[in-house]
Order: sequence, then structure tokens, then C-alpha cells
Amino acid sequence: MLKFLKWVRAAFWVVFSLLLLAPLVFLSIEQSATTPHWDEIVGDDRVMPQGALFSTGAVAKSRKSAVMIQSTEMSLWGGTSTMTGTYFVAKNKHYVITVHHGIHGPCWLTSIIHDERKHACKEYILLDEYRDYAIIELTGPISDRTPIRIPLDLPHGEQWKKSYSILNNIVYTGYPNTLGPLTLRGDVVGYGEFEELYVFSHAYGGSSGSGVFTADGKYIGHIVAIDVGSTQLGVDVLENIVIVVPAFNIDWSAVLN
Repeated sequence: MLKFLKWVRAAFWVVFSLLLLAPLVFLSIEQSATTPHWDEIVGDDRVMPQGALFSTGAVAKSRKSAVMIQSTEMSLWGGTSTMTGTYFVAKNKHYVITVHHGIHGPCWLTSIIHDERKHACKEYILLDEYRDYAIIELTGPISDRTPIRIPLDLPHGEQWKKSYSILNNIVYTGYPNTLGPLTLRGDVVGYGEFEELYVFSHAYGGSSGSGVFTADGKYIGHIVAIDVGSTQLGVDVLENIVIVVPAFNIDWSAVLN
């Protein structure tokens, strides 16, 4: 009789436990089967740092400072070029750095765009055709964008050497073909004779001007082109060899003095 009572008691607790856990199991299954809303999926803070080479801050810095730039030619046809830029602040003024080769018109025909909102160009601070960069002053801050800080977000001291070391990891965000912002990673693979940097990654039309960041979030330059070679069949475009202008070749004194 005693054994029977123990068996009944044990069976009772098993059934009780199953009844207690059943709602939780069903809730877990329901949550797993529920498709999350788009707003829950996307966002600059949706980064997977675990096991990744990049800090969450580095990727967020890259994405949140990236803007699209459109420059319209002042001509009868009025062609427009689209590129990427990096939003930054220096001495409490707001700027964007991008490529020179994408600037085709005057300041008033150049727009800085984020989330389909256009922000006006106040002045061209520097247009350097040789180094291929342009620094544009804005009329004010860009909402929902987080600027990098110059000179704080540049490498300092020995960080410069480390930043440009072979196989150092980089990340950049751009607007290729007006899509984006799209974030890609890459590696430093070599140097050019004119102090340009070669990165193994991918870039397409519209990526020019994208800010390049190290895995710890230092701004080390911007994309200017992809490599182009020649074969017996003609021009061969190498989308995975990306050319970068190093940040040490930018005349930052124009915004710091």
C-alpha cells in the first residue's frame, strides 16, 4: 500500500509539472513562429559583435556617420552624380568629407541626403583634385546622424602604423548604386606609389567617398576607386581591390585652425 501511495504521489507531481510547463512551452513555440516586425529587425544598433572582428562601436560609427551626396552639374543637361560621404564635426561646426571627382556643380546644387531628407551645402571648404577629396561645410547638424569627431576619431601616435598594417581589418558603409546604407568589411592588402591604400573588399559606383574605419573605430581614409586592369579582351574591372586615400593626406587644418 505504501509503495502504491508513493507511486501515486510521484505520478501526481509529474502531471502537475507538465501542466505547469505546458503554457510556457506553447508560448515559446508561438514566439519562435512569430515573424518580428521590420522595425525590430533593422537598425544601426543591430550588430553581431560576438565572435566578430569589429567592435559594436566601430560598425555603428561607420553606419551612423555615412550620408549620401548628390552634386548636379550646372549645364543645359544638368547631370547628377551620387556618392557617399562621412559626416563629422570639428570645432563645433558640421562638415562632410567625400571625393572630389563626384563634385560637378556649385555648392547650392550639392545636397547631403539622409533618410530622403536633403541638407544644404553651406560652403566648399576644400576641393583637392590631386588627393581626390572634398570637405563640405553644412548649414547645421544632420538629424538622426552621429558625426565622427575630428581629430579625436583619427589615429594617434603609434595607432597610425597599426591602422595601416597589412591584413588589418577595416569596415566601411556606403551607398553603391544609391542603395544603402550598406556596410562591408575588408583587409588592408598593400600600398600604392602615390601613398594610396589598397583594401581587399568590394566597392561599386556610389561607394566613392565612403569612410573607412578600423575594427576599433578609427577613421583612416575614404574610398576613391576600384582597380581597373587590361586584358586581351579589353578593360577588366576588379571590384574587390579598393583604393583608399589615407586620412593623413587630408589637410585637416582647414577645419581645425
